[in-house]
Amino acid sequence: MDFKQKQEGFTLIELVMVIILLGVLSAFAMSRFSSGQSYSSVIVKNQLLTALRLSQQTALSRSSSGANVLLTLTSSAGNWSFVTSGGDGNSFASSIEIEAETIRFGTNLVAACSTLSALPLTISFDGDGNRIPQSNLRICIDSDTVYELCLSSSGYAYEGSCL
Repeated sequence: MDFKQKQEGFTLIELVMVIILLGVLSAFAMSRFSSGQSYSSVIVKNQLLTALRLSQQTALSRSSSGANVLLTLTSSAGNWSFVTSGGDGNSFASSIEIEAETIRFGTNLVAACSTLSALPLTISFDGDGNRIPQSNLRICIDSDTVYELCLSSSGYAYEGSCL
């Protein structure tokens, strides 16, 4: 009777192949996470959308004062700056480091983003939260991927092209 035990486990070749595969996958993953470029445009888009909505909400909350609320977008010293200010002297400010994005804006809803005006931009909201003047404003964050925001004449800001 033959009592040979069958050995189970991985061979050296299988272990080496798994280590090589993990090395290739980790090198790919590190290249995606080490560069903030792919995420910086999304961050700028989200911060700008938040600033637009904050400005409209501020205008609505101060409707009894009769003063307009202004959102000022500028670029200086390597940062995008978003400042919401009202007639009462209070302001809310945020800034983001500029990577390779360009923020462009205009009322032309069909033109290429690259043909629109560049910053600075001041947007005014009345006490009802409406944009002054009452027309749609298209805002493009131009980078590797182009993101569009629309500020409707009613003051509502949303992601996507203006309808």
